[in-house]
Amino acid sequence: MKKLICAVIISLLSFNSLAQVEPKNTKTSLGVNFDYGYILKHSENLRAFDDAFPIGIGLEWGKMLLSKSAWEFCNCIPKVGAEIAFWRWDNPEILGNGLLAMGFVEPYFRTHKRLNLKFRAGLGGAYLSNPYDVENNPDNLSYSTDLSFAIMVGMGLNYRLTEQLDVGMLIKYNHTSNGGVKSPNKGLNFPSLNLSLNKSLEAVEYPDFQKIENRQPPETKSRISLAYFSSWNDIDLEQQETFYVFGVSGQYSRWIGKRSALSLGTELILDYARRENIRLNGLDNNFIQAAGLLGHEFWLGKVTFSQQFGIYYYKDFNVRNDIYQRYGITYNFTKHLFAGVNLKAHGHVADFFDLRIGYTF
Repeated sequence: MKKLICAVIISLLSFNSLAQVEPKNTKTSLGVNFDYGYILKHSENLRAFDDAFPIGIGLEWGKMLLSKSAWEFCNCIPKVGAEIAFWRWDNPEILGNGLLAMGFVEPYFRTHKRLNLKFRAGLGGAYLSNPYDVENNPDNLSYSTDLSFAIMVGMGLNYRLTEQLDVGMLIKYNHTSNGGVKSPNKGLNFPSLNLSLNKSLEAVEYPDFQKIENRQPPETKSRISLAYFSSWNDIDLEQQETFYVFGVSGQYSRWIGKRSALSLGTELILDYARRENIRLNGLDNNFIQAAGLLGHEFWLGKVTFSQQFGIYYYKDFNVRNDIYQRYGITYNFTKHLFAGVNLKAHGHVADFFDLRIGYTF
């Protein structure tokens, strides 16, 4: 979790630095948003409370970056900002309420049209009102500290009503955790539907860089890359400890036009939470996992968004499905060196976030 936080901070600072280079090419906006979500009970230890449908109400401040350098960073019009939101978790006796504050980056695409595609990633902190207490609140295994980290990723649509007024919709995945500082720490994982209304303080005229300059294919239409990744995991262990995860992956990607590429690869995962699970069950299985990967990538300048399906071809200890998903974002520092974050999930159940660094040949 700490490594994931560092990676998102790097992304936030990278986009924000673009605003400092050409401050005259920015527009400031204020907004209000509403979230309706569902708390995932991703661990058997969380079955003690009923289904919860949290509601969030928030305010945000943003700065749209309209410079050519910002466009070249991601082949998009990025927005950076900050938001604060009050969340009612729909189970006040156990989960209480929360106040989340975070910075975010939000790339916009198709800005020459009224209807835009957008992505959002945010990082910040959360104040949570009713932490675990062995006597007064023993059922709250989601968090045990008042203060936690908060992370959010999402994608959706934005519609420009006027040159100053926008409405938007996001499908978000939200997560809070204290980063393993204190147990229990199962975390709050809650996808949500977000509706927003934003007003710019000035009329916004989006530069149409895509129409002015026809998009050219990359010099190299295929990539072979190797990456090392690491994270922490707990995998429903009763003692609520976290264990180290690391692995390596190799991948071949091929450009197929516009911004897209198809990818084929493999990865080897060493998850020490699974090794501990095997030990606790008195087994002698091998905890190493190996899988093939098939996916799609968006090549957006120096930024790459990826979505992959993984299929295990070696898994001696079976605790999850044979098929899983990966969602990632990476940034290319040079022609060869990249770094990023990635989420591994089995269906709606998150397995772990990881931080990765790699080399492209």
